[in-house]
Amino acid sequence: MYKLFLHFILFFSLSLPAIAQENEGIQFFHGTWEEGLQKARQENKLVFVDGFTVWCGPCAYMMKNVFPQKEVGDFYNRNFICMKIDMEKEGKELAKRYNVVAYPTFLFVTPEGYVAHRGMGGMKKAEDFIALGKEALKIGHNGHEERFAKGERNEAFLKEYFQEMLTLHLADQAETTLGQLYQEQGRKILRDKDYWTVFDCCAENTDSPLSLAFLKDYKKLCKIHGAFAVDQKTRNLYASISKVIDLYDRKGRKEEFSEEKKKEYFRLMEERKVPNCAALQQEIEFIYLLRSGKYGEAYALGEKVLANADARVLGNWATLGERMVRQNQAVRTQMAEWMKRAIEAGVDASLQEEAQSVLNDLTTSASPAYQKGGSRITIPIRGYLPVKK
Repeated sequence: MYKLFLHFILFFSLSLPAIAQENEGIQFFHGTWEEGLQKARQENKLVFVDGFTVWCGPCAYMMKNVFPQKEVGDFYNRNFICMKIDMEKEGKELAKRYNVVAYPTFLFVTPEGYVAHRGMGGMKKAEDFIALGKEALKIGHNGHEERFAKGERNEAFLKEYFQEMLTLHLADQAETTLGQLYQEQGRKILRDKDYWTVFDCCAENTDSPLSLAFLKDYKKLCKIHGAFAVDQKTRNLYASISKVIDLYDRKGRKEEFSEEKKKEYFRLMEERKVPNCAALQQEIEFIYLLRSGKYGEAYALGEKVLANADARVLGNWATLGERMVRQNQAVRTQMAEWMKRAIEAGVDASLQEEAQSVLNDLTTSASPAYQKGGSRITIPIRGYLPVKK
């Protein structure tokens, strides 16, 4: 009995440092989201949210190495109501509401539910993480989201707010906010260079009032922003890879292309008088063939459709071929001729470097060579501005 008691005392004493360290770090509140907001109201604090997932390596690093540090705990416990939420489980709705697009995401939310500040990605140094919190405290109730919601419409503020959203790749939030601004100010906003950049980078909902206004203002926008940019946006709205994926029926992991959905979608495009409608429908057929691995048929369609195509369309189809044709050097080499013709025809200045890159990838690799480290003009990543080298 005495030996058992000594073993207990030894175990307890060895455990004390670990327990002490855990208690010295961030103390997370374990109530519901609404309870967290209520506690923030009672204590007049922001809510700090560690938005994590169980598979995220940087998330685990923060939990193990940064959150338990005494200086981190002292600062965050004193200034915030701290919560950690799995954004793929109980936090799904919050992830949608707050446009969480990467992990970990650190949110600083006012008691009214507005994001005052945010950070993304793991941090190895406690001082960097504390600095993020200090920035949130300085902003407090002066965050862009809250100011916009409460009616601030100063142009300098609006441009700053949209720039913040672009920097953080908050495409959904940017599209929604721009749509609200359109309801207030009308289609003139798309004639503004900065707002056009936001629309071009983030808009994907073809049924939104703003996207429909874009079609009606097509000719005027071509004069303002250039036909190349406006035609590319029309194409990226109506004939993107994601739009083609929407034409599939899914049962679990299986998918099957729906001819009925395609017919209905083509009818809608014609009804709306989408510019270059027939050419965009052919591009959709091309993407479908590529997704199906029917590379020979895709190339044959391209040879037929691209006989008299301009440099922009040639470049688009060649880039799609480079992105989607896998383990088939023969077809990739054939499609490289489209990009050669595009270059000879005089591709847009913004495409010159990209065109050479795509041509090189098509001729030197049997599979896609481009990695998702930036955004191509011909196949943009939503929410990401094209990388300027």
